[in-house]
Amino acid sequence: MKTFILIVLAFIVYNLGLAMYYMIRDKGQGKNTVRFLTARIAISFALFILMIIALKMGWIQAHSLLPKT
Repeated sequence: MKTFILIVLAFIVYNLGLAMYYMIRDKGQGKNTVRFLTARIAISFALFILMIIALKMGWIQAHSLLPKT
């Protein structure tokens, strides 16, 4: 599950990079920037929902960042 999450996060960053590339290349006039940013938002939302489901199903375990006393 961790590997899948890391792959999806890498794909999100890749889409963000493509959006920046097309924004610079097309000077903001093309539709590619909007398309890649929309895909990034949709994938981020789907990953968030998947992580909530995985937490509820017990596929992943939440842990605290605070040290145990």
